Amino acid sequence: MSTIADTDRARLLHELACAFAARMNLDDLIPFVVAQCRDVLHAEGAAVLLLDAERQELFFPYVENADPTVAARLRDLRFPADRGIAGAVLRTGRAMRVDEVATDPRFYTGVDRESGLTTRNLLSAPLVAREGPIGVIQVLNQIGPGFTDGDLAFLETLAGSIAVAVENARLYGRLKRSAEELEQRVVERTRELQDKNTELERTLRQVRQLQQQLVAQEKLASLGQLTAGIAHEIKNPLNFVTNFAQLSVDLLRELREALAAQPGADGAGAFENVADLLDDLDLNVAKIAEHGKRADGIVRSMLQHARAGGGTLERADLNALVAEAVALTRHALRARGGPIDVDIETDYDPAVGSVPVVAQDLSRVCLNILDNACYAVTAKRQDAPRGYTPTVRVQTRARPAEVEIRIQDNGPGIPAAVREHLFEPFFTTKPPGEGTGLGLSLSYDVVAHQHQGSLRVESTEGESTEFIITLPRGGDA
Repeated sequence: MSTIADTDRARLLHELACAFAARMNLDDLIPFVVAQCRDVLHAEGAAVLLLDAERQELFFPYVENADPTVAARLRDLRFPADRGIAGAVLRTGRAMRVDEVATDPRFYTGVDRESGLTTRNLLSAPLVAREGPIGVIQVLNQIGPGFTDGDLAFLETLAGSIAVAVENARLYGRLKRSAEELEQRVVERTRELQDKNTELERTLRQVRQLQQQLVAQEKLASLGQLTAGIAHEIKNPLNFVTNFAQLSVDLLRELREALAAQPGADGAGAFENVADLLDDLDLNVAKIAEHGKRADGIVRSMLQHARAGGGTLERADLNALVAEAVALTRHALRARGGPIDVDIETDYDPAVGSVPVVAQDLSRVCLNILDNACYAVTAKRQDAPRGYTPTVRVQTRARPAEVEIRIQDNGPGIPAAVREHLFEPFFTTKPPGEGTGLGLSLSYDVVAHQHQGSLRVESTEGESTEFIITLPRGGDA
Protein backbone atom coordinates (compact mmCIF):
# COMPACT_ATOMS: atom_id res chain seq x y z
CA MET A 1 0.00 0.00 0.00
CA SER A 2 1.28 3.46 -0.83
CA THR A 3 2.82 5.51 1.96
CA ILE A 4 1.25 8.63 0.44
CA ALA A 5 -2.51 9.20 0.61
CA ASP A 6 -4.13 9.55 -2.80
CA THR A 7 -5.80 12.82 -1.76
CA ASP A 8 -2.45 14.34 -0.89
CA ARG A 9 -0.51 13.06 -3.91
CA ALA A 10 -1.64 15.67 -6.47
CA ARG A 11 -1.09 18.53 -4.04
CA LEU A 12 2.34 17.22 -3.00
CA LEU A 13 3.45 16.65 -6.60
CA HIS A 14 2.46 20.23 -7.46
CA GLU A 15 4.27 21.67 -4.43
CA LEU A 16 7.43 19.68 -5.15
CA ALA A 17 7.38 20.58 -8.87
CA CYS A 18 7.10 24.27 -7.96
CA ALA A 19 9.85 23.90 -5.34
CA PHE A 20 12.15 22.15 -7.84
CA ALA A 21 11.48 24.73 -10.54
CA ALA A 22 12.39 27.55 -8.13
CA ARG A 23 15.95 26.26 -7.77
CA MET A 24 17.95 27.27 -10.82
CA ASN A 25 21.35 26.29 -9.48
CA LEU A 26 22.17 22.59 -10.03
CA ASP A 27 24.27 22.46 -6.87
CA ASP A 28 21.23 23.58 -4.86
CA LEU A 29 18.64 21.56 -6.80
CA ILE A 30 20.13 18.04 -6.49
CA PRO A 31 20.50 18.07 -2.65
CA PHE A 32 16.96 19.42 -2.35
CA VAL A 33 15.58 16.71 -4.65
CA VAL A 34 17.38 13.99 -2.69
CA ALA A 35 16.12 15.29 0.64
CA GLN A 36 12.52 15.66 -0.55
CA CYS A 37 12.35 12.20 -2.16
CA ARG A 38 13.80 10.59 0.93
CA ASP A 39 11.41 12.38 3.29
CA VAL A 40 8.26 12.02 1.18
CA LEU A 41 8.79 8.29 0.56
CA HIS A 42 10.08 7.61 4.08
CA ALA A 43 13.24 6.11 2.57
CA GLU A 44 16.56 5.56 4.26
CA GLY A 45 18.41 7.05 1.31
CA ALA A 46 18.03 8.66 -2.07
CA ALA A 47 20.30 9.53 -4.96
CA VAL A 48 20.31 11.21 -8.35
CA LEU A 49 22.52 9.66 -11.03
CA LEU A 50 23.22 11.87 -14.04
CA LEU A 51 24.31 10.70 -17.46
CA ASP A 52 27.62 11.76 -18.95
CA ALA A 53 26.46 11.46 -22.58
CA GLU A 54 29.94 11.85 -24.04
CA ARG A 55 31.50 9.07 -21.94
CA GLN A 56 28.25 7.08 -21.53
CA GLU A 57 28.74 6.87 -17.76
CA LEU A 58 26.50 7.41 -14.77
CA PHE A 59 27.79 9.42 -11.81
CA PHE A 60 26.53 10.89 -8.52
CA PRO A 61 26.58 14.74 -8.61
CA TYR A 62 25.58 14.78 -4.94
CA VAL A 63 25.64 12.16 -2.19
CA GLU A 64 24.01 12.35 1.21
CA ASN A 65 25.08 9.68 3.70
CA ALA A 66 25.73 9.59 7.40
CA ASP A 67 29.02 7.81 6.73
CA PRO A 68 31.41 10.34 5.11
CA THR A 69 33.57 7.51 3.77
CA VAL A 70 30.64 6.05 1.83
CA ALA A 71 29.64 9.52 0.60
CA ALA A 72 33.17 10.19 -0.68
CA ARG A 73 33.33 6.84 -2.51
CA LEU A 74 29.98 7.41 -4.19
CA ARG A 75 30.95 10.94 -5.31
CA ASP A 76 34.02 9.52 -7.04
CA LEU A 77 32.19 6.51 -8.49
CA ARG A 78 31.41 6.25 -12.22
CA PHE A 79 30.06 3.16 -13.97
CA PRO A 80 28.86 2.29 -17.47
CA ALA A 81 25.43 3.63 -18.34
CA ASP A 82 24.26 0.20 -19.52
CA ARG A 83 25.08 -1.65 -16.27
CA GLY A 84 22.93 -2.42 -13.26
CA ILE A 85 19.35 -1.56 -12.41
CA ALA A 86 19.98 2.14 -13.15
CA GLY A 87 21.29 1.19 -16.60
CA ALA A 88 18.20 -0.92 -17.27
CA VAL A 89 15.91 1.94 -16.21
CA LEU A 90 17.83 4.39 -18.37
CA ARG A 91 17.78 2.00 -21.37
CA THR A 92 14.09 1.02 -21.16
CA GLY A 93 12.78 4.38 -19.97
CA ARG A 94 10.52 2.62 -17.39
CA ALA A 95 10.51 2.95 -13.61
CA MET A 96 11.35 -0.21 -11.58
CA ARG A 97 10.71 -1.48 -8.07
CA VAL A 98 13.13 -4.09 -6.70
CA ASP A 99 12.23 -5.74 -3.39
CA GLU A 100 15.43 -7.80 -3.02
CA VAL A 101 18.25 -6.05 -4.79
CA ALA A 102 20.86 -8.69 -4.06
CA THR A 103 18.88 -11.39 -5.89
CA ASP A 104 17.94 -9.27 -8.91
CA PRO A 105 19.90 -10.37 -11.99
CA ARG A 106 20.23 -6.80 -13.19
CA PHE A 107 21.94 -5.67 -10.00
CA TYR A 108 25.42 -4.22 -10.60
CA THR A 109 27.45 -5.39 -7.63
CA GLY A 110 30.21 -2.91 -8.48
CA VAL A 111 28.29 -0.11 -6.77
CA ASP A 112 27.97 -1.92 -3.46
CA ARG A 113 31.46 -3.35 -3.69
CA GLU A 114 33.15 -0.02 -4.48
CA SER A 115 31.06 2.10 -2.12
CA GLY A 116 30.64 -0.29 0.77
CA LEU A 117 26.91 0.35 0.65
CA THR A 118 24.36 -2.46 0.96
CA THR A 119 20.90 -1.93 -0.57
CA ARG A 120 17.83 -4.11 0.02
CA ASN A 121 14.79 -2.36 -1.45
CA LEU A 122 15.00 0.07 -4.34
CA LEU A 123 12.84 2.40 -6.45
CA SER A 124 14.37 3.72 -9.65
CA ALA A 125 12.80 6.09 -12.22
CA PRO A 126 14.29 7.58 -15.39
CA LEU A 127 14.87 11.30 -15.78
CA VAL A 128 13.87 12.15 -19.34
CA ALA A 129 14.14 15.68 -20.70
CA ARG A 130 13.42 17.08 -24.15
CA GLU A 131 16.88 16.11 -25.33
CA GLY A 132 16.44 12.51 -24.11
CA PRO A 133 17.46 10.54 -21.01
CA ILE A 134 19.63 12.60 -18.63
CA GLY A 135 19.78 10.33 -15.57
CA VAL A 136 17.99 8.30 -12.91
CA ILE A 137 16.37 9.06 -9.54
CA GLN A 138 16.57 6.30 -6.90
CA VAL A 139 15.31 5.85 -3.34
CA LEU A 140 16.36 2.89 -1.22
CA ASN A 141 16.14 1.11 2.10
CA GLN A 142 18.92 -0.97 3.55
CA ILE A 143 17.00 -2.65 6.36
CA GLY A 144 13.55 -1.11 6.36
CA PRO A 145 10.29 -2.30 4.76
CA GLY A 146 9.81 -2.48 1.00
CA PHE A 147 8.20 0.11 -1.21
CA THR A 148 4.72 -0.10 -2.77
CA ASP A 149 3.46 0.30 -6.32
CA GLY A 150 1.99 3.62 -5.24
CA ASP A 151 5.44 4.79 -4.16
CA LEU A 152 6.83 3.76 -7.53
CA ALA A 153 4.04 5.60 -9.39
CA PHE A 154 4.61 8.68 -7.28
CA LEU A 155 8.38 8.64 -7.92
CA GLU A 156 7.83 8.06 -11.65
CA THR A 157 5.51 11.06 -11.82
CA LEU A 158 7.85 13.15 -9.70
CA ALA A 159 10.79 12.21 -11.96
CA GLY A 160 9.24 14.26 -14.79
CA SER A 161 9.35 17.41 -12.65
CA ILE A 162 12.89 16.57 -11.53
CA ALA A 163 14.05 16.11 -15.13
CA VAL A 164 12.56 19.46 -16.17
CA ALA A 165 14.16 21.16 -13.17
CA VAL A 166 17.58 19.56 -13.90
CA GLU A 167 17.37 20.55 -17.57
CA ASN A 168 16.42 24.13 -16.63
CA ALA A 169 19.21 24.30 -14.07
CA ARG A 170 21.74 23.06 -16.61
CA LEU A 171 20.48 25.58 -19.16
CA TYR A 172 20.61 28.32 -16.55
CA GLY A 173 24.15 27.25 -15.66
CA ARG A 174 25.22 27.38 -19.30
CA LEU A 175 23.58 30.77 -19.75
CA LYS A 176 25.19 32.03 -16.58
CA ARG A 177 28.60 30.81 -17.65
CA SER A 178 28.06 32.33 -21.09
CA ALA A 179 27.01 35.61 -19.49
CA GLU A 180 30.05 35.55 -17.22
CA GLU A 181 32.33 34.75 -20.15
CA LEU A 182 30.66 37.50 -22.17
CA GLU A 183 30.99 39.91 -19.28
CA GLN A 184 34.64 38.95 -18.91
CA ARG A 185 35.20 39.48 -22.62
CA VAL A 186 33.43 42.83 -22.38
CA VAL A 187 35.63 43.79 -19.42
CA GLU A 188 38.77 42.70 -21.27
CA ARG A 189 37.67 44.45 -24.44
CA THR A 190 36.81 47.58 -22.47
CA ARG A 191 40.21 47.46 -20.81
CA GLU A 192 41.88 47.04 -24.20
CA LEU A 193 39.92 49.98 -25.60
CA GLN A 194 40.79 52.08 -22.56
CA ASP A 195 44.46 51.19 -22.97
CA LYS A 196 44.28 52.06 -26.67
CA ASN A 197 42.45 55.31 -25.88
CA THR A 198 45.10 56.16 -23.31
CA GLU A 199 47.82 55.39 -25.84
CA LEU A 200 46.03 57.45 -28.49
CA GLU A 201 45.63 60.36 -26.08
CA ARG A 202 49.32 60.14 -25.19
CA THR A 203 50.25 60.01 -28.88
CA LEU A 204 47.92 62.94 -29.61
CA ARG A 205 49.54 64.97 -26.83
CA GLN A 206 52.96 64.14 -28.23
CA VAL A 207 51.84 65.12 -31.75
CA ARG A 208 50.37 68.38 -30.47
CA GLN A 209 53.51 69.10 -28.49
CA LEU A 210 55.63 68.34 -31.56
CA GLN A 211 53.40 70.61 -33.66
CA GLN A 212 53.83 73.39 -31.12
CA GLN A 213 57.58 72.89 -31.14
CA LEU A 214 57.66 72.89 -34.94
CA VAL A 215 55.55 76.05 -35.11
CA ALA A 216 57.72 77.71 -32.47
CA GLN A 217 60.90 76.66 -34.24
CA GLU A 218 59.49 77.88 -37.56
CA LYS A 219 58.62 81.23 -36.00
CA LEU A 220 62.03 81.46 -34.37
CA ALA A 221 63.70 80.47 -37.64
CA SER A 222 61.74 83.12 -39.57
CA LEU A 223 62.45 85.71 -36.91
CA GLY A 224 66.07 84.63 -36.88
CA GLN A 225 66.40 85.08 -40.62
CA LEU A 226 64.80 88.50 -40.43
CA THR A 227 66.91 89.47 -37.44
CA ALA A 228 70.11 88.24 -39.10
CA GLY A 229 69.35 90.26 -42.22
CA ILE A 230 68.66 93.43 -40.27
CA ALA A 231 71.70 92.91 -38.04
CA HIS A 232 74.02 92.41 -40.98
CA GLU A 233 72.65 95.51 -42.69
CA ILE A 234 73.19 97.58 -39.54
CA LYS A 235 76.60 96.11 -38.81
CA ASN A 236 78.50 97.77 -41.67
CA PRO A 237 77.47 101.41 -41.07
CA LEU A 238 77.79 100.79 -37.34
CA ASN A 239 81.38 99.70 -37.84
CA PHE A 240 82.07 102.92 -39.75
CA VAL A 241 80.51 104.99 -36.91
CA THR A 242 82.58 103.35 -34.18
CA ASN A 243 85.77 103.32 -36.28
CA PHE A 244 85.52 107.00 -37.28
CA ALA A 245 84.63 107.91 -33.67
CA GLN A 246 87.87 106.32 -32.55
CA LEU A 247 89.80 108.03 -35.37
CA SER A 248 88.24 111.35 -34.34
CA VAL A 249 89.44 110.84 -30.77
CA ASP A 250 92.95 110.17 -32.05
CA LEU A 251 92.90 113.25 -34.31
CA LEU A 252 91.65 115.44 -31.45
CA ARG A 253 94.51 114.24 -29.30
CA GLU A 254 97.02 115.05 -32.04
CA LEU A 255 95.43 118.50 -32.54
CA ARG A 256 95.69 119.25 -28.83
CA GLU A 257 99.32 118.25 -28.87
CA ALA A 258 100.03 120.42 -31.93
CA LEU A 259 98.34 123.50 -30.41
CA ALA A 260 100.13 123.05 -27.13
CA ALA A 261 103.44 123.05 -28.96
CA GLN A 262 102.84 126.51 -30.56
CA PRO A 263 105.12 129.19 -28.92
CA GLY A 264 104.11 132.62 -27.72
CA ALA A 265 101.32 134.03 -25.66
CA ASP A 266 99.66 136.17 -28.33
CA GLY A 267 97.35 133.34 -29.28
CA ALA A 268 96.48 132.37 -25.71
CA GLY A 269 92.92 133.70 -25.94
CA ALA A 270 92.33 132.02 -29.27
CA PHE A 271 93.73 128.80 -27.94
CA GLU A 272 91.31 128.86 -25.02
CA ASN A 273 88.38 129.13 -27.44
CA VAL A 274 89.77 126.32 -29.55
CA ALA A 275 90.32 124.22 -26.42
CA ASP A 276 86.69 124.66 -25.39
CA LEU A 277 85.55 123.61 -28.82
CA LEU A 278 87.86 120.65 -28.69
CA ASP A 279 86.43 119.63 -25.31
CA ASP A 280 82.90 119.75 -26.69
CA LEU A 281 83.96 117.81 -29.74
CA ASP A 282 85.77 115.27 -27.56
CA LEU A 283 82.60 114.79 -25.48
CA ASN A 284 80.48 114.34 -28.59
CA VAL A 285 82.84 111.79 -30.04
CA ALA A 286 82.87 109.91 -26.71
CA LYS A 287 79.07 109.78 -26.79
CA ILE A 288 79.17 108.51 -30.37
CA ALA A 289 81.58 105.77 -29.33
CA GLU A 290 79.49 104.87 -26.25
CA HIS A 291 76.23 104.56 -28.13
CA GLY A 292 77.97 102.87 -31.03
CA LYS A 293 79.16 100.17 -28.64
CA ARG A 294 75.65 99.83 -27.26
CA ALA A 295 74.25 99.47 -30.76
CA ASP A 296 76.96 96.94 -31.51
CA GLY A 297 75.90 94.95 -28.44
CA ILE A 298 72.30 94.98 -29.63
CA VAL A 299 73.37 93.72 -33.03
CA ARG A 300 75.41 90.93 -31.47
CA SER A 301 72.37 89.92 -29.38
CA MET A 302 70.21 89.94 -32.49
CA LEU A 303 72.69 87.73 -34.30
CA GLN A 304 72.77 85.45 -31.30
CA HIS A 305 68.97 85.36 -31.40
CA ALA A 306 69.14 84.46 -35.08
CA ARG A 307 71.39 81.50 -34.33
CA ALA A 308 69.22 80.25 -31.41
CA GLY A 309 66.27 77.90 -31.65
CA GLY A 310 67.49 75.61 -34.39
CA GLY A 311 68.79 72.80 -32.21
CA THR A 312 67.27 69.39 -31.62
CA LEU A 313 66.11 68.25 -28.19
CA GLU A 314 68.43 65.58 -26.84
CA ARG A 315 68.64 64.05 -23.39
CA ALA A 316 71.36 65.62 -21.27
CA ASP A 317 72.44 65.51 -17.62
CA LEU A 318 70.76 68.67 -16.29
CA ASN A 319 72.90 68.91 -13.15
CA ALA A 320 76.08 68.73 -15.24
CA LEU A 321 74.75 71.40 -17.64
CA VAL A 322 73.88 73.80 -14.78
CA ALA A 323 77.20 73.09 -13.02
CA GLU A 324 79.06 73.99 -16.22
CA ALA A 325 77.15 77.29 -16.46
CA VAL A 326 78.07 78.07 -12.83
CA ALA A 327 81.73 77.31 -13.54
CA LEU A 328 81.70 79.62 -16.60
CA THR A 329 80.10 82.38 -14.50
CA ARG A 330 82.82 82.05 -11.85
CA HIS A 331 85.45 82.21 -14.61
CA ALA A 332 83.83 85.35 -16.06
CA LEU A 333 83.85 87.02 -12.62
CA ARG A 334 87.53 86.20 -12.25
CA ALA A 335 88.32 87.54 -15.71
CA ARG A 336 86.86 90.95 -14.86
CA GLY A 337 89.72 91.53 -12.46
CA GLY A 338 89.79 91.96 -8.74
CA PRO A 339 88.63 89.48 -6.11
CA ILE A 340 85.62 87.28 -6.71
CA ASP A 341 83.27 88.79 -4.13
CA VAL A 342 80.06 86.98 -5.17
CA ASP A 343 79.36 83.78 -3.25
CA ILE A 344 77.68 81.24 -5.61
CA GLU A 345 76.09 78.38 -3.64
CA THR A 346 74.89 75.21 -5.39
CA ASP A 347 72.43 72.46 -4.42
CA TYR A 348 71.85 69.82 -7.12
CA ASP A 349 69.11 67.20 -6.73
CA PRO A 350 70.49 63.82 -7.94
CA ALA A 351 66.95 62.68 -8.81
CA VAL A 352 66.80 65.21 -11.66
CA GLY A 353 68.67 62.88 -14.04
CA SER A 354 68.60 63.61 -17.76
CA VAL A 355 65.97 65.67 -19.60
CA PRO A 356 65.42 66.50 -23.30
CA VAL A 357 67.06 69.90 -23.97
CA VAL A 358 69.02 71.86 -26.53
CA ALA A 359 72.08 72.01 -24.30
CA GLN A 360 73.76 75.04 -25.91
CA ASP A 361 70.63 77.21 -25.78
CA LEU A 362 69.62 76.23 -22.25
CA SER A 363 73.21 76.82 -21.06
CA ARG A 364 73.00 80.34 -22.56
CA VAL A 365 69.77 80.91 -20.58
CA CYS A 366 71.44 79.86 -17.31
CA LEU A 367 74.50 82.03 -18.06
CA ASN A 368 72.32 85.06 -18.79
CA ILE A 369 70.28 84.71 -15.57
CA LEU A 370 73.44 84.05 -13.52
CA ASP A 371 75.11 87.12 -15.03
CA ASN A 372 72.07 89.25 -14.17
CA ALA A 373 72.07 87.87 -10.62
CA CYS A 374 75.76 88.64 -10.15
CA TYR A 375 75.21 92.14 -11.56
CA ALA A 376 72.31 92.72 -9.14
CA VAL A 377 74.16 91.66 -5.97
CA THR A 378 77.27 93.60 -7.02
CA ALA A 379 75.17 96.73 -7.54
CA LYS A 380 73.49 96.30 -4.15
CA ARG A 381 76.85 95.96 -2.39
CA GLN A 382 77.68 99.60 -3.18
CA ASP A 383 74.83 100.87 -0.99
CA ALA A 384 74.39 97.91 1.40
CA PRO A 385 75.45 98.12 5.05
CA ARG A 386 78.59 96.44 6.27
CA GLY A 387 78.31 92.68 6.64
CA TYR A 388 76.34 92.23 3.42
CA THR A 389 77.60 89.25 1.41
CA PRO A 390 76.56 89.15 -2.28
CA THR A 391 75.13 85.63 -2.69
CA VAL A 392 73.65 83.71 -5.61
CA ARG A 393 72.07 80.32 -4.89
CA VAL A 394 71.58 77.76 -7.69
CA GLN A 395 69.32 74.75 -7.14
CA THR A 396 67.85 71.90 -9.19
CA ARG A 397 64.74 70.05 -8.07
CA ALA A 398 62.99 66.89 -9.38
CA ARG A 399 59.18 66.85 -9.64
CA PRO A 400 56.93 63.94 -10.76
CA ALA A 401 56.55 65.15 -14.36
CA GLU A 402 59.04 68.03 -14.56
CA VAL A 403 62.29 69.46 -13.24
CA GLU A 404 63.18 72.91 -11.94
CA ILE A 405 66.25 75.14 -12.07
CA ARG A 406 66.12 77.88 -9.41
CA ILE A 407 68.54 80.82 -9.46
CA GLN A 408 68.11 83.15 -6.47
CA ASP A 409 70.08 86.24 -5.46
CA ASN A 410 69.95 88.46 -2.39
CA GLY A 411 70.11 91.62 -4.50
CA PRO A 412 67.81 94.65 -4.45
CA GLY A 413 64.80 92.78 -5.86
CA ILE A 414 62.61 93.80 -8.79
CA PRO A 415 59.63 96.17 -8.42
CA ALA A 416 56.25 94.83 -9.52
CA ALA A 417 55.97 97.43 -12.29
CA VAL A 418 59.29 96.26 -13.75
CA ARG A 419 58.43 92.54 -13.45
CA GLU A 420 55.47 93.05 -15.82
CA HIS A 421 57.84 94.02 -18.66
CA LEU A 422 60.82 91.85 -17.74
CA PHE A 423 60.56 89.42 -20.68
CA GLU A 424 59.77 92.04 -23.34
CA PRO A 425 62.39 92.53 -26.08
CA PHE A 426 64.79 95.51 -25.55
CA PHE A 427 63.46 96.19 -22.02
CA THR A 428 66.32 96.68 -19.57
CA THR A 429 66.95 98.36 -16.22
CA LYS A 430 70.71 98.57 -16.73
CA PRO A 431 72.38 101.88 -17.56
CA PRO A 432 73.01 102.66 -21.25
CA GLY A 433 75.81 100.58 -22.67
CA GLU A 434 75.50 97.82 -20.05
CA GLY A 435 72.51 95.87 -21.33
CA THR A 436 70.67 95.28 -24.61
CA GLY A 437 67.35 94.20 -23.15
CA LEU A 438 67.33 91.03 -25.24
CA GLY A 439 68.78 88.52 -22.77
CA LEU A 440 65.63 87.68 -20.80
CA SER A 441 63.45 87.91 -23.90
CA LEU A 442 65.63 85.33 -25.64
CA SER A 443 65.75 83.22 -22.49
CA TYR A 444 61.95 83.19 -22.29
CA ASP A 445 61.64 82.11 -25.94
CA VAL A 446 64.16 79.30 -25.46
CA VAL A 447 62.44 77.93 -22.33
CA ALA A 448 58.78 78.47 -23.22
CA HIS A 449 58.73 77.86 -26.99
CA GLN A 450 61.71 75.66 -27.72
CA HIS A 451 61.54 73.48 -24.58
CA GLN A 452 57.78 73.71 -23.85
CA GLY A 453 58.60 74.79 -20.29
CA SER A 454 58.07 77.94 -18.25
CA LEU A 455 60.24 80.80 -16.97
CA ARG A 456 58.89 82.89 -14.13
CA VAL A 457 60.29 85.30 -11.58
CA GLU A 458 59.51 85.79 -7.89
CA SER A 459 60.93 88.82 -6.12
CA THR A 460 60.72 90.63 -2.80
CA GLU A 461 61.74 94.24 -3.26
CA GLY A 462 64.87 95.07 -1.29
CA GLU A 463 65.56 91.44 -0.37
CA SER A 464 65.82 88.89 -3.19
CA THR A 465 64.93 87.76 -6.69
CA GLU A 466 64.45 84.17 -7.88
CA PHE A 467 64.13 82.95 -11.46
CA ILE A 468 62.47 79.52 -11.79
CA ILE A 469 62.96 77.49 -14.97
CA THR A 470 60.57 74.54 -15.31
CA LEU A 471 61.20 71.87 -17.94
CA PRO A 472 59.17 68.72 -18.80
CA ARG A 473 60.87 65.40 -18.06
CA GLY A 474 59.87 63.99 -21.43
CA GLY A 475 59.94 60.17 -21.83
CA ASP A 476 61.86 57.62 -19.75
CA ALA A 477 64.74 59.33 -18.00
